[in-house]
Amino acid sequence: MWAEKDGWLNLGGVQWIKYDYSYMEFDKKSTVDSSIVDKRVVSKVNNLRFYDSPSWQDKDVAGTLDTGLGFAIDEKVMVNGFPQYRVHNSKGKTFYITASEKYVSVK
Repeated sequence: MWAEKDGWLNLGGVQWIKYDYSYMEFDKKSTVDSSIVDKRVVSKVNNLRFYDSPSWQDKDVAGTLDTGLGFAIDEKVMVNGFPQYRVHNSKGKTFYITASEKYVSVK
């Protein structure tokens, strides 16, 4: 499980289940920044790279976004000392994109 919000557990991407403590146990090992849950990351620039895995390497580039386009945010992660958002598209596929305010905004 990735996160818990308002009594729901996120299984990853857009998959959520209702948390029923009578037969389920959720061990929260990390906190999720509630300011980004249910938000979108939107590119401020053209040709912004996004990745198949938490990486900055050319070999992991999945594609690019142009200004105004973006993804739904799952969580913020650190990659080699720099922040990325773990995101998903409308089909539930997971990607990673910079969290730098120079290149993206959260809406």
